[in-house]
Amino acid sequence: MHRSGEIWMAVILGIIFLGFLGYWTTQRIVGGPNRHYYQRTKTDNRGTIARGHYSQAELEALARLTHGSQYHGNTSLDIVATKYVYQLDGKPLPNIVGNDGVLQLFNKSKFMTTAMVRDAAAYWNHLAGVKIVAIVDSQRLSDEVIHDNETQRGVLGRQSYNGQGLVFFPPNWHMSGLSAKDRNNWQEAALIHEIGHALGIPHLGGGPLGGNAASAGILTAEFMAPWRPGRNPLGVRSTAADAAALALAGLSWQQPRRLASWVLTDPAATVIYNQGRLTSTIPRGSES
Repeated sequence: MHRSGEIWMAVILGIIFLGFLGYWTTQRIVGGPNRHYYQRTKTDNRGTIARGHYSQAELEALARLTHGSQYHGNTSLDIVATKYVYQLDGKPLPNIVGNDGVLQLFNKSKFMTTAMVRDAAAYWNHLAGVKIVAIVDSQRLSDEVIHDNETQRGVLGRQSYNGQGLVFFPPNWHMSGLSAKDRNNWQEAALIHEIGHALGIPHLGGGPLGGNAASAGILTAEFMAPWRPGRNPLGVRSTAADAAALALAGLSWQQPRRLASWVLTDPAATVIYNQGRLTSTIPRGSES
């Protein structure tokens, strides 16, 4: 009887230990140290592109579209069509799209509502012509988590690539004097912008780093560049440079995909978000 009691005690202690180990492992994977681990898919930064999805002529055409002008586009992407690398200033451009070719997001932000996140996902899916962003109901199923944090000087939001996820800083947003529509559009533009970085798209404000517009204090139409509602009263409107950059980014993923190829024949097509309403002239499912 005494021996039986020892066995049962060992079993109970084993169950407790396994339960603790499982909880600790879950927190490390899902919550991380202090529950602040918000990126479950490893950052992919190989900096190369897959050949065969576009012809040489098409690659050159996409590079021309992303090249832009002084305050539009990104001249670093020109080398995609010559050296077949996806880099910014000699460094690989990262993304966190998993090997399924879809960016899976989980929203914990109060500042960016789940409805806004769903609209941002739909925006990117329209632009791609196929599903590339999805919203999941569990943090453990996500590639990355969208969440809020305390003030970081001069930053409205950022894509970290270092385990901290896609984070916004609500105290830094000063939107007094703006209409409800403009406040909404500005938030949505920032959300779409940061998701773009998670997909591997750099800034598109001109020059080799895409930062000419920001350095000069110039606002642009590209949402992957400096964007404010005053410059864009009709909402968040995509440009050919946005679409071409997405097409190139998709070639650098773990599971490379042909995306937004419609821009080669119809560069004037657009997708627009305006105060919760999404409209698009882009052929849905064009890449299926």
